[in-house]
This record gives sequence, structure tokens and C-alpha cells, in this order.
Amino acid sequence: MKIRSGFILTTILLVTLSVFCQYVPLPQEEPSEKGALTQEMVDSLRQSLPLTQEFKAIQNSLAENEINALVIDRKKTISDDTLFTKVIDTSKITNQEQSGRCWLFAGLNLLRPELIKKYNLKEFEFSEAYIQFWDKLERANRTLELAKALKIEPIDSRKNALLLQKPIDDGGDWNYVRFLVSRYGLVPKNVMPETQQSSHTGQMNNLLNTVMRKGIKAIREAQTPEAENVAKIETLKQVYKILVLCLGEPPQSFEWRYEMKDVKRDTAKDKSSKEEKFESKLSPLKTYTPQSFYKDFMGAPLDNYISFINYPGKPEHKVIRFAWNRDSADGKDMQALNITTDEMQKMALASIMDDQAVWFCCNSSVQRNTKTGLWDMGVQDYNSLFGIDFSFSKEDQLRYLDGAPNHCMVLTGVDIQNGEPVKWKVENSWGEKRGRDGFWTITKSWFEANVFEILVNKKYCSPELLNLTGQEPIVMPPWDPFSN
Repeated sequence: MKIRSGFILTTILLVTLSVFCQYVPLPQEEPSEKGALTQEMVDSLRQSLPLTQEFKAIQNSLAENEINALVIDRKKTISDDTLFTKVIDTSKITNQEQSGRCWLFAGLNLLRPELIKKYNLKEFEFSEAYIQFWDKLERANRTLELAKALKIEPIDSRKNALLLQKPIDDGGDWNYVRFLVSRYGLVPKNVMPETQQSSHTGQMNNLLNTVMRKGIKAIREAQTPEAENVAKIETLKQVYKILVLCLGEPPQSFEWRYEMKDVKRDTAKDKSSKEEKFESKLSPLKTYTPQSFYKDFMGAPLDNYISFINYPGKPEHKVIRFAWNRDSADGKDMQALNITTDEMQKMALASIMDDQAVWFCCNSSVQRNTKTGLWDMGVQDYNSLFGIDFSFSKEDQLRYLDGAPNHCMVLTGVDIQNGEPVKWKVENSWGEKRGRDGFWTITKSWFEANVFEILVNKKYCSPELLNLTGQEPIVMPPWDPFSN
């Protein structure tokens, strides 16, 4: 009884403080005539901009066209020959549609080539909706547990503001894939196919976010730990209902068979005159659980894959962990060894030359020609159009929130000249209508400027780097721009 009373008094005190605590601005934050935009300043700005014929031509062009349509560098675009020294065979291009599931598509696209090769499959795609379902439910549970932990902080604290801003969003990282696949297994796409809501998540996420915020409110208002747990379970029930309605209920077991590629068969009776024909071969129909399917078809655990990041400004060759960057209450936060892009490319090269694709994460929003599927530094020449230097260093992009990793894909090819990789072939998850039938090219300069994370099998890591991965991590806050 004493413990419960103390809990209640503490909660009341914290709520009272959060209600009546005022914000105290710094003197420089207050309104001041000293900092006003004056008429003299406006006149000076006008005089700084001579309206030349060239300026008017650019102004007219911008009035009738999108900016990105006017900045494509033609020379760089036509210099991309789209040829590669080494290319890994892949299946058809996937499409995440209007959802933030690139990390999931890239993760499953990383796994499927080995399965296709091993079983000689014609085509294959894992069910993204199946993993998406469990990701959302696990993410809801994680957020509600964090809400319980953050009751001691005001509702408008930085941590709570971040929690309320993104209680159950789409984004993720490789550690999400590893956790979800290891716990829930995998199923083929036709067992749990996409729905309108799985591939267009905006409206579903809005509803889920409202349910989650109400759940956080209920937890904060709960007077006892028992009441907190009741609020959590009731919220999870609502989340589960929305997910089943929008995505379908994940199968506990399913029947499945697969079709292999054509197999040569000798049908000639006269051995001196052989005629080769082909027949399609079906596997027997079997019953699987998601866990048994994963075990039977994939076999090896995902722990052999190691994450590496390039985070300029943070200690090099140190392990960095990003707090809250997980989609479960009991899974591990995302962490990786901070290395150079040269070290990244050496491991990526070794992996691809051994027919192993490479998962990576980048800032995909910059320096790209969507029509031709090219990412290259300078392919979008904003400087020439506006006469302004828009460049930022990679370190300052992160520090000043001008750029961060926002999209995950898979490297499936490399072009080598004079023993060095000069460009990479990319399997994207934006469908076949963007890029070159869904495939893209990234150049070495773009890799160095915009690739932030790669994932490789540890057998392609040098012993020196592998030894460094065992360090105690440096922990970044939940709002760190690299992972937020």
C-alpha cells in the first residue's frame, strides 16, 4: 500500500509540474526592433539583383517548369553507359508503392537471390505484408513500453515529443528485419499478398497514430502499474484489429508449392541424334508454418550480417548505437561500426564479386535523374541555374539537418576500371517504371557523398574491422539525425 501511495503522489507531482512549468525565453529570443527587416535592407536586396536578359530567361523557365526538370546535366546523363563488369542475377523488381517500407523490401530482396538459386525457382518474392503486420504490432508494443518509462517526464519533454510525433511510423533498419524474421519467420508473397493499405500506408498510419496517442494518454493517466498494463493491452487490441482489417491476419500455417525453372530432359531414343526438350517441374504440395518455411528454405540465421556506417564527425572505427532505433520492446537497438566509404566499397566489391548482394542505406533525395535511373554528383546542377552554391559537406548535412539516410536498397552489380569500382548497379523497390526498368546506377562520387550504411556478410570483412565490432558502443540519443 505504501508503494502504491508513493507511486500516486509521484505521478500527481509530475503532472502538476508539467502543467504549470513555464518556458523562459532567452533575452535574444524576445521580439526586438534591432533585428527587424528594415526598408533599407529590402532596398539593398533589390539593388543586389540586376534583372539581366539571362535572369529573365531563367525566371520565365521557372514559371512554367518544375525546378528538377531544368537542372539535369545532359553531359553526365549521356556518359552513363549502364554497363557493369559484374552483375548478380536477380528476380523481378519489387514495388513498395506509397509506403516507407524500403528497409523491409531491401532486406527481403537481399535474402531472395540465394533462395531462387538454391531451388532453381522461376520467380519468387517474400510477403512484405506479413513482416509489415508484425512490425506494426511490435512497434506499437515498444512505443507503449516507452510511454510507461517516460511518465516521469513532462508530456512536452523532448523524448515524449519525439514519441508522440512518430508512435508507429513505417521507417526502419536492418536490425528490424533480423528481429522480425528470426521471431516470426517468412511466407511467400502469394500466401499473404499486398493490400491497398499495406502499399499505401498514409491513411492506415493516421488511424494507428491516433489510437497510439490515446493509448499513451491512458498510460500517463493510469494511477497504478496494473492500470498501465490494462491501458496497454486495450490499445494493442485496437491496433491488432486495424492491422487485421487493413493487412489481413497473418497465417499460422499454409500449404505451398513452387515451380522450378525448365530442366533439360533427353527424349531421343537414338543416342546418336539427341534432341533436347524442356519440362517444367513442380515441387510437392507441403504444409508449413512461417517459422518452418524460414528454417527449411533459408536455413542459416541472419546474425552473419554486420552493419557498417559512415558518420562523419563521429569517432571513426568506433561502434555507435542509436537509442530507440528498434521496432520491439525486447529487440536490440541499431548499432554499427563507423568506417570510411573506401572501407565500405572494398567490402561491397568483395561481396558482389562472390555473387552476394549488398543491402545499403543512403540519402536518395539528391543528385538523381529519375528518368534514366542515375545517381551522380552534379547530375542535378542547381548551382548553374540559380548562381548559388548549395553544397554541404556530408558531416554538415547531418549536423544541420540538410540530409540523412532515408532510403534502403540493394547493390547487385559493379563496374571496375583499373582495379577500382567506378559505379554500382542498384536494385530499387520503386517498381519498373522508374529508373531503367527498376534498376539504377550510382557513381563512386555519389556513393562517397550519400551512402551512409551498408550490410555485408562477415566473411567479406577484414579481421581488423571484424575485431572492432565487439567494442562497447557509443550511444546516440533518440533524436540523432542519422537514425531519426
